[in-house]
Amino acid sequence: MIFEQSALRERINEVTNREAKRNLTAFEDTSEFMSIDVGDVIRLAGNDYLVTGHAREGRFGIDDQPKFWVKISIDLTTGMKKIIKMVFLETFNRQIGATRFECLRSPVKEAEILEKMRSHKNFMHGQAARDLAGNIVRIIDFISGPSLYDHLRWKQSSHEEYYHQELSKVMSLFIESVEAIAHLHKQGLHHGDIRADHIIINSKTDTYVWIDFDYEVGSLYYDLFCLGNVLLQVVGKGRHSLDDIRLLPSNYPHFNNRLTASDMSLMFPHRVANLRRLYPYISEALNNILMRFSVEATDPYRDAESLLKDLRLLFPS
Repeated sequence: MIFEQSALRERINEVTNREAKRNLTAFEDTSEFMSIDVGDVIRLAGNDYLVTGHAREGRFGIDDQPKFWVKISIDLTTGMKKIIKMVFLETFNRQIGATRFECLRSPVKEAEILEKMRSHKNFMHGQAARDLAGNIVRIIDFISGPSLYDHLRWKQSSHEEYYHQELSKVMSLFIESVEAIAHLHKQGLHHGDIRADHIIINSKTDTYVWIDFDYEVGSLYYDLFCLGNVLLQVVGKGRHSLDDIRLLPSNYPHFNNRLTASDMSLMFPHRVANLRRLYPYISEALNNILMRFSVEATDPYRDAESLLKDLRLLFPS
């Protein structure tokens, strides 16, 4: 609901146990999202949202880099935590092997997926709303839990312990998330930014949930390459670059110092795809799947369903 000024201040005090800021501003136009700060209110679709923070980029070692177009907020009607994504348009190119992909951030595309996947447990939920200026803003339900990237990174077990004791469960949940992507592809849609930190492990349901699908790439193959990259992290209990091997040799007690260019990932040539070089107890059948995402792959997967078929053979439900 929309609150009158005095009621708005009272409601903010009630849900936060803190006084509302003195110069309280309610924004109905989110075009200048840099001007919207903590303590301000965003007014969308007949509802008021209190901004409590800015989302931050959590990869590549830049955890403190804020994403000012993504606000952490409280729905002042329900008191529930929300993520509000405003319009921020950018393009960049990505080269994978000999293939070049153009990526465009598209709020329209993300809004369409929110609508079509609104009841699917493996996709984030929310709604799109137009602000006063016509910008398509996405209001996302907050998901409590770590990303798959952090979940793997924080594990204290050795890789060998992880492989024998935990991989089966992690792979079962990952296969379910790949099935969700295959379902999305059947709708003529794609994720566009598949990464291990774009899977949130819902702490209430233990479900893997895809988030942040606002990149328009225009090719299902890009999703497939990215799924392979996440699969390498699932099997490897994280990423394994040449620098990791050089700087942390104690993490690789079985490594015999033999790596060639053909052992590397096609998507990230500085990361190892041939994980049996590092961990020889990984089954050959599983490693063969990984190698179809390597530089030397001669028979790459053509779609998510073919990847799923091979994964299900090794990890039947």
